[in-house]
Amino acid sequence: MKIILKIPLLIFLIILISCQNLVISDLSSLSLKENKSDVIDVNLKENGETISEFINRLYAAGAPDSRQALVDSFLTSHENDNFPLIEIEKAWFIYTSENAQTAKVAGDFNGWSPTLMLSHVGGTNFFFASQTFENDARLDYKLVIDDNWILDPRNTHQVSGGYGPNSECAMLDYVQPSEIQVNTESQGTVSSSYFQDETMGLTHTYSVYLPPNYSESETYPVAYFLDGNEYIQLGFAANVLDNLIYENKVQPIIGVFIDPINRNTEYAYDYNYLTMITSEFVPFIDSTYSTQPTAAGRAIIGVSLGGLTSLLFVEQYPEVFGNCGAFSPAVWLGNIRDVYNSAQNLSGKFYLDAGTYEESIYNASIDILTRLQAINADYTWKVWHEGHSWGAWRAHLDEALIYFWPMSTNSVDK
Repeated sequence: MKIILKIPLLIFLIILISCQNLVISDLSSLSLKENKSDVIDVNLKENGETISEFINRLYAAGAPDSRQALVDSFLTSHENDNFPLIEIEKAWFIYTSENAQTAKVAGDFNGWSPTLMLSHVGGTNFFFASQTFENDARLDYKLVIDDNWILDPRNTHQVSGGYGPNSECAMLDYVQPSEIQVNTESQGTVSSSYFQDETMGLTHTYSVYLPPNYSESETYPVAYFLDGNEYIQLGFAANVLDNLIYENKVQPIIGVFIDPINRNTEYAYDYNYLTMITSEFVPFIDSTYSTQPTAAGRAIIGVSLGGLTSLLFVEQYPEVFGNCGAFSPAVWLGNIRDVYNSAQNLSGKFYLDAGTYEESIYNASIDILTRLQAINADYTWKVWHEGHSWGAWRAHLDEALIYFWPMSTNSVDK
C-alpha cells in the first residue's frame, strides 16, 4: 500500500484500468446523430462522455458504492433510449442483475451460439459487451442469462419469428420498412378456405388477398406465397400489398397464401407437390378469380426452404410461373445447383437475396447467381447485412413485387 501511494494518480488509474483486462476503443463524435431506424446514437451525451469512457470511469471508481452509484446514474440518463445502445459502429449490450452469474448474447451474428460474453463489473449489477456491425445492419438476438434465453428487457423493438419473438438490434443507417405498417386509407380483403387435391388426396388451407376495388371485369397478376400463413402473420404481406398498391408502386395484385402440410417434405424436392400445385391448385385459382393466366402473370415466392422450392418450381414449370422470389433460399440442400447448371430454359424474372449473417445460404446462393449470369437471365440479386429472419424477409418483399410488376410509368400518381 505504501508503494502504491507513491505512484502519481494518473499512472495509478492507468494501471488500475489495465488490470481489468479491458480493451476500450477510442470513439469520438461531434454531435448527436438522428437515426433512421429510430435508435438513438448515444455517442455523446450532455457531459460529452462516450460509453467507453463511462466504463473506464466505472472501473476506476474503486469503492463498490461509488461504482453502483455511477451505474444508476448512467441508466437513468439512458432510461428513454432503446437498447442495445448504438455508438457509431458499435452496439452495446447491457444487462443488470443482482444474482446472475453469467450473461451472454446469441443472435444472427454468431449463429445463435451464446459466445458473446457480457463482462460483469465487480461491486455492481452491471453487465456489458460491445459488438461491431455494419452501419446498416439489422439483427435478431436474445440474452442468455445463466443458460436461460430471454428477450432483452431494455429493448422495446422485437421481431416475431417461427419460434417466437426475438429482440432486434438495428444500427443507425438501417431504415425500418414503412410498408409493413397498416394502411388506414386503403385495404384489400383476405379470406381463407380449403382445397382438396386429387394428386395426393390431401386438404390444404390457403388464404387469398384481393386488392382494393377488385373487379371481375379486370385481370390481375397473382403472387403465390409458400408458408402462406407465416407470410401473412410474420411477413405482413397483406400490409405490404396494401401499401405498394396504394402508392402506385405495383399493379394491383392478387395474393394467394398456401400453407404446407408437411413443410420438410413438400419443400424438399417433392415433385408430387409441385405437380399438384401447377396442375390442380393454380387452375383452381384461375377459375375462381379474375387472374392473368400466364407465366408472366404469376410469381412463386418463398423463404428458406420455400425459396429453394420457388427456384425448383420455376425451373420445372416455366410455363406456369414466370417470376420467382427466392428469399434466403436454402440451396445448400439437395441438388438444386446441379439442376440449374444443366437447365437450358430459365426464362422469366428471378429475385434472389441473402444476408451476410447467414453465411452458408449466402455462399450457396452465389452458385445460382453465377448460373443466371452465365445465361443472361433476367434477375435481381440483393445482399443485406442481416440474418435468417422474418425481420429481413418482411422488409424486402416490396423489392421483389416491384421488380415483377411495377406500375406503368404512364399511370397517374395518387
